[in-house]
Amino acid sequence: MHDLLRSTVLTALLATSATAWAEPSAAPDATVSPVPLIALVPGKVVYVDSGGSRTLAECQQVEERRMLGGPEKGKLFRETEPCSLWFLAVHPPTGRWAMSASVSGDTSSSRLVSMTLSGRKIEVPTDKAGRVKEGGLLVMGDLEGVVAVTPGAPAQWTSNHVHHSQIPELFTADGSRVLVANGTVTTSEWWSWSFGPRPEGIRVLPAHVTDTAGNDLVLGESRTVMRHERSGVRVATMDPTGTKPWKLGPPMKQKRKGMLSPMLLGDTMVFYREGVTDEGGCDESNPGTYRRLDLRTGQERVWRTHDTYCSGFGLEAVSVRRGTVYFIESNYYSTGVSQLYEYSLDRDEVRALNAKGFEGTHDISGDGRTLLLHARGGAVSVYDVDRDESVWLRGLEDIRDAGLLDPR
Repeated sequence: MHDLLRSTVLTALLATSATAWAEPSAAPDATVSPVPLIALVPGKVVYVDSGGSRTLAECQQVEERRMLGGPEKGKLFRETEPCSLWFLAVHPPTGRWAMSASVSGDTSSSRLVSMTLSGRKIEVPTDKAGRVKEGGLLVMGDLEGVVAVTPGAPAQWTSNHVHHSQIPELFTADGSRVLVANGTVTTSEWWSWSFGPRPEGIRVLPAHVTDTAGNDLVLGESRTVMRHERSGVRVATMDPTGTKPWKLGPPMKQKRKGMLSPMLLGDTMVFYREGVTDEGGCDESNPGTYRRLDLRTGQERVWRTHDTYCSGFGLEAVSVRRGTVYFIESNYYSTGVSQLYEYSLDRDEVRALNAKGFEGTHDISGDGRTLLLHARGGAVSVYDVDRDESVWLRGLEDIRDAGLLDPR
């Protein structure tokens, strides 16, 4: 889940222990996972399962920097370093994946000399003077490696120091296209790109319809929530083929301000409503709340109060198949360690899970049984909802993002 405006109160602490599911024959430091997944680490896309790991793509860039002061003023230095890879989307049945490779752009003191992906030199957009622009390449691949690289939408490459992102979020059900969120920290639009050697893009939602705090796409759900300062809150229906614009519903009565991470499960919308903040900070008599809205009847009610807090992590993930919602709360005033919780819509009850010290969720499986949880420093744990157990992924440092695949 990539919510750029979601506020966090405290930094979660890394859990000190976890239950391992790896086979006894596996070496203690071997990179294995009880379920197949794909992960982004600095400069690499890695496939991991119970048998080990292998690299699907490797990216390096060479930068030249000029010293601006000191005894070496004016001297040029060249550095080779891993590319900055972010925002992974996977198609669980096929193993297709898409990610963004960030390009910083040339400045007065530095320039990009070259960028190489799996042994292939990559061309990046430049301005009229030949300077590299700032933006993000869209990279697509499968379990055999890289399939395509595209600069994506031209407007997302700039030279004005305003950062634009192209964030792969979700594949269509058949895996033929990937939905990509474009924009800045304040603006958002959506594109659909075909998967193949020559990707073609279609804009399915223009800018100024939703902001970056809405639009959490849910696996298996055909609708998503728009949240905009002027347009308010609306529900949009996505075209299943990914080739037509999304259809917007009428404005809803719910206020947009303070609504965090709205997500849909059928005819129910769940979201976090921020509490009231006064001059002294959080008004503890009006804390944040977790809410559900019946889209058929318009009935809204609170199913949990975030005691003593005006804001938090919001909602992390939902499972359409199980009808469950997952969220993380900081328990700073009690244990000092964050806690993962599950809310069941059918039972209308919350249970604390045996998963502590996590900051967020990278992914949830289609059947809702498995979550990829991330902690401070890029550590990732595979959590099994049925067993209420988790295992840390070893041998991979600073995981930027990760996605689950169907068992093979």
